[in-house]
Order: sequence, then C-alpha cells, then structure tokens
Amino acid sequence: MSGIPATVPQGPVVLSPHADDAVWSLGGRLARWVAEGLRPTVVTVFAGPAAGAPGSWRAAADPAVRQAEDRAACAELGVRHVPLDFTDAALRTASGTYRYASPRRLFGPWHPADLPLLDEVRAALRPLCAGAASVHAPLAAGRHVDHRLVRGAVEALAPARTVFYEDFPYRLRERDHANLRPRTERLPSAAVDRWLTAAGHYTSQAGAHFGGVAALREALLARARAHGGAGGPVHADRHWVPVGRDDRGEARPALVERGP
Repeated sequence: MSGIPATVPQGPVVLSPHADDAVWSLGGRLARWVAEGLRPTVVTVFAGPAAGAPGSWRAAADPAVRQAEDRAACAELGVRHVPLDFTDAALRTASGTYRYASPRRLFGPWHPADLPLLDEVRAALRPLCAGAASVHAPLAAGRHVDHRLVRGAVEALAPARTVFYEDFPYRLRERDHANLRPRTERLPSAAVDRWLTAAGHYTSQAGAHFGGVAALREALLARARAHGGAGGPVHADRHWVPVGRDDRGEARPALVERGP
C-alpha cells in the first residue's frame, strides 16, 4: 500500500476518510498539538486515483485537486501527512460502472464490491496505528460509506487509545456515539486562527458545501463556540471516548466491529 512511511508515527494519528475531514473536524486540536510540541500525523485513507476524469457531481471528488488541497492544509498546520491509495467511494467502479449512482447512495448500503475494503483498510492502518500515542477516528456521523469503513476498520483493530471525532459538517445523532462519552477541551485563540486558515485551503469543498470559504469559517466557528458553552466567545473541541476510559486516557474499551 503506497503512502505508508518507513517509520511509523509515534504521536497522535488522525484518520481522515477524505481530504478535509480531519482538518475541518478537529483542526483546532491539531494546531494545539503542534504548538505543544507534538507531531501529529493525518492519514487520508481514500486519496487514491480515479478510473478516469470525474464529471458531473463527481468532479468535486477529483483526486488531484483534493490531494493538493490536503497537502496545503496539512503544511499550514505543520502536521505530517500520509495519503493512502484507496479510491473515494464516489469514484469507485465495478465492471466499468460507478458503484454509487448518486450522491444519496453514498449514505446508504455498501455496494457488494466494497465488502473486501474493510479488511484491506484495516490492514493498511494497522502499522500506522501500532505505535501511535492515540488514534483519532471518525464517528461516521452522516453515515457516509467511506467514514463507516474507516470507523469499522479502527474498531476491528481496537487500538488502546482510540478517540472518536465528530465528522463535520454532518449532523450528529445519538446512535453515532452509543457506548461513548464526550470530552470537551478549550481551544486557544492561536490554534483556532491556524485551524481556520488551514480549513480554507479546501476551496473546492468549501464552495460545494458552503458556497465559499467565508461561510465555511463561520460554520466552523459556530460549532467551536457551541462546544465552548455559554458565557463568552470561548472556543472548544468535543470528542468521544469509550465509557470505560478515565480522564487520563487509560482505556478499557469494549468496541464493537461494524459491518456493512
């Protein structure tokens, strides 16, 4: 699997299904870690090539554009970036036709040809998670097939220090964090500023989802303020850990492998 480095990460490892997921969802935490002297690694799982030039709604998943945006955002934050060569669900084909016929299908049942991907993704992630100080995976809020694949692969690996982040901009539902409990951490202003700058590098996705970078920044700030609570312009990040883990990060996880 191309993209796996010769030396495995030792600091926090953040698993990003696509370019933008990690930076949009927990970029403030990434910026704070870097400021604290840590060296986090962002692993973009579905960063591989397409069978041909994507058209219509699939153009937003163009691998060349997304990879360039991802590199720029990770460089802005100062984090290590490891892209893997799995292909985005929007661009995956079977027998010459796209596996998912519409954007809506990306949030439904897995295509049968995708079933082997769970084991393949898990095998690719195993060496990257093995020595990590902590592994940060998506809750799969919104139920996108690629997000579910990454979460399922991590739960099958069950690394001891797994933390789940809230996939932005998807709506979080109670089922997404069953058997997990929330933790909230304040974000320094400098980390928020660096996060917003990095998030703006994903111009293709900002335009597709928000109409532009300015609206994206406002949406990110609104969520950070909501997690900060009432009483002032405090920004915070919320994430989720297994119920059996204490506040020092010691874990007794009882994660359940998720199938298709």
